[in-house]
Amino acid sequence: MNKIIILVMLVLSCIACEDNKPTLTRAGIVSEDIVKEKMKFPDEVEFNGDYRGSEISENEFDVMQKFTAKNDFGVKSNYVYKIHMVYIQGEWTDKNNWSYSNLIIENSSTGEQHRY
Repeated sequence: MNKIIILVMLVLSCIACEDNKPTLTRAGIVSEDIVKEKMKFPDEVEFNGDYRGSEISENEFDVMQKFTAKNDFGVKSNYVYKIHMVYIQGEWTDKNNWSYSNLIIENSSTGEQHRY
């Protein structure tokens, strides 16, 4: 009986570990918080949820996504961002467990870019 309990616990722990694996979609979800922080009106940002990009390695992703947000004048504009995300360790939902570089936010109408 003890062997069965140990086996079940081992299987469950493996499943839990696998569930915390970083993916392009998960990198995209975390990147939204980073992008929001850079915008003038973060509460007004609306992402389309269509994460594009590529998996560079097991823990590195290039993410691109379109979104709408108010510009400096308070007028809604269309934007696109590209960001390089690196998963460090821990719970994937915690933004502090990721690092990023090469964040580019571009206003789709004007072509104006901001780099972070």
